[in-house]
Amino acid sequence: MKNSSASQLTLAGVAAWLALCGPASADDDTKQEAPRAQSSLSVYGRLDLSVETVHSEAKSNVSYGTAGTGRTQMSDNTSRLGFRGIEDLGAGQQAVFGIEFGINAPNGSMVSPPMRNAYVGLRGPWGTLNMGRLDSDTPTGSPLYSQAARNLRWIVHDAGVVAIGTRVLNGNNRVSNAVTYKTPDLGGFNAVARVNLAGPEGTTTTSNPALKSPDDFKQYQVALNYKNGPWGVGTGYGWDDKKGGFLANDFKNKAQAVASYEAPSFKTYALLSQEQFNAAPGARSAVKVWLIGATVPFGVHRVTANFMQRDVQLDRAGKLKKFQADYSHSLSARSTLYVFVDRDVSNSHLPNTLATGLGVGMMHRF
Repeated sequence: MKNSSASQLTLAGVAAWLALCGPASADDDTKQEAPRAQSSLSVYGRLDLSVETVHSEAKSNVSYGTAGTGRTQMSDNTSRLGFRGIEDLGAGQQAVFGIEFGINAPNGSMVSPPMRNAYVGLRGPWGTLNMGRLDSDTPTGSPLYSQAARNLRWIVHDAGVVAIGTRVLNGNNRVSNAVTYKTPDLGGFNAVARVNLAGPEGTTTTSNPALKSPDDFKQYQVALNYKNGPWGVGTGYGWDDKKGGFLANDFKNKAQAVASYEAPSFKTYALLSQEQFNAAPGARSAVKVWLIGATVPFGVHRVTANFMQRDVQLDRAGKLKKFQADYSHSLSARSTLYVFVDRDVSNSHLPNTLATGLGVGMMHRF
């Protein structure tokens, strides 16, 4: 009952917000009004559902299955409803704004927290600046995650059984209390920088007693991207700053590099990164990550395969190994049918850490 009430309140808020965004009318037909700036508001979203058979061995730590069991389930893969717009301010300047809600389509509820992003900002010849709750769907994007997404191809979507943005890449995509700046494209180059306040009033949880306010914990990311013809490359760096220092096994920083080559008949890509941790005895201070993959389109069909490996931070001998592949069929520019397989080894150093997933689904964008 509580979840239903919360969803109703959230949807009521969306309706009120849309009403406020509607065009105002003059009190009478003869009233003179100052010229208005050009503006636009668009509604968008996607519904993405799959039916999956998953099995997780006893020591697997994947989030999509219960260790030691197998089951068939319906899953939502980051369905969402969003509103975004611009207002022309003149002289090449624009105000940008948007809000996006996450939806659990199988049962019709809202995700928690309900807003995937909520932002306001400015865009002009000098670049784009936005602030709020930010992710890769905002005008500036997310420095390291968007860099990966621009060069790689996800297996259908970065969600559910095949999600790797958090499990493998540690992309730190969606953050609150954030400000991001992106330069304009200059000869194929652009740069992005972001800072967010991630203390106890933010969305990041922490047990560090020194962190009492949002600015006691700051996260920074910077990225440089280049695109020229079929080639795409990028490099980036992210780091944390915590009042009172780092606790045992806290993340400290990461460096990332990615490259891709896209021909008419295929695309191939690779990513390398290294993360530094404040390692406790027996754990790793440096965690290496790599990914290689390729995608081949042919007409309305596409096949993609990715293989990746991540060092297990708490086990110096362990590797997280993941292979995934999909086949997708485009019914139209907006509707896609797909099947996928995912094989995940949580820790190669331990027995019984394999999890497998096989699914079929449909995604529609609007």
